[in-house]
Amino acid sequence: MSLSSIDFLSVVRSCIPQEAEIVVLQQQGDPAAILYADVDGDGFPEITALYRYLGNQYLFSLKEYSGNWFPIGSASTGKQLAVRDFAAAPVSRKEGWDVLIGWQKTDEPAAELDIIQWTQNGFQRVIPPGTTYSHLEIEDMPTRNGQDGLCEIALWVQEQGQAFRVETYRWEPHRLVPTTDVHAYYFQKVARYYEDLTRDQPNEPLYRSYLEDAQRRAGGS
Repeated sequence: MSLSSIDFLSVVRSCIPQEAEIVVLQQQGDPAAILYADVDGDGFPEITALYRYLGNQYLFSLKEYSGNWFPIGSASTGKQLAVRDFAAAPVSRKEGWDVLIGWQKTDEPAAELDIIQWTQNGFQRVIPPGTTYSHLEIEDMPTRNGQDGLCEIALWVQEQGQAFRVETYRWEPHRLVPTTDVHAYYFQKVARYYEDLTRDQPNEPLYRSYLEDAQRRAGGS
């Protein structure tokens, strides 16, 4: 089935209770929390979505068989927060992509990261609570040896004004750990961000210090 032939909203609505609502992300354009990615590792993409029903939010996946869609798993998230980010990527494994959710914290600019994996027993969280961020980027970042087919995560945490503390992470068995071997690649992007800020606000020394730090980390020191 081709991607262009799928009416994702209609498919999801047909598989949830009539009174349920598809979750809308806290992003420009109010996109629906719907993904099309292989989360169970069988080589074929599923539709994975978030919906709200009777005060709870649920994560569920649908698989297509002979032109029809059937639920293969559903779980309550245990969260009633708004959702900022909703993505699928090969973070912990190459086959069976992880689902990443950014829960918007109430009355705070930060979001809390959740990483959920499909297992034989259904959806399972793979990181503990408490990882917060202001901006999230997910990318297979190259090291000196190139890319490895797994995605690293960059978390930007706002500190002052438009200044952010940025750290990159990689999955090691059972957890996310900080990694520095992608700094030469990723912190070039961070440096460009601060170059633009210092050009627009040349009298602000704060951004100059963040630029110098980003340039140092991009240089591998």
